[in-house]
Amino acid sequence: MKATSAFAVLLLAALALQQLPVPALADITCPDVMNDLQPCLSFLQGDGTSPSAACCAGVKTVYAAAGTTAERQATCECLKTAYRQIHANLAAAQALPGNCGLSLPYTITPDIDCTK
Repeated sequence: MKATSAFAVLLLAALALQQLPVPALADITCPDVMNDLQPCLSFLQGDGTSPSAACCAGVKTVYAAAGTTAERQATCECLKTAYRQIHANLAAAQALPGNCGLSLPYTITPDIDCTK
């Protein structure tokens, strides 16, 4: 679950940067994000050269679920917290979206501003 948190922090931080014009309450929860990203834990901690198919499925699920600004911000905050807790490898976290076929227009960092 800790790896899921780290990946979620990074991925959602990136998602939080893409704001939608319609504000909404976040329906996504941190436990949901962590559950989806749990298969990514070993990759995020540096155990492996590529994420598993289950990890990428979780990444895509989280990405698709964060459809509003509020959801992206909530996911971002969750991922930032998880990143710190599991001591994720920054290079692995930054590579994860691309390794799973997602293209993000920003760089994932542990200190990303989730309000933007």
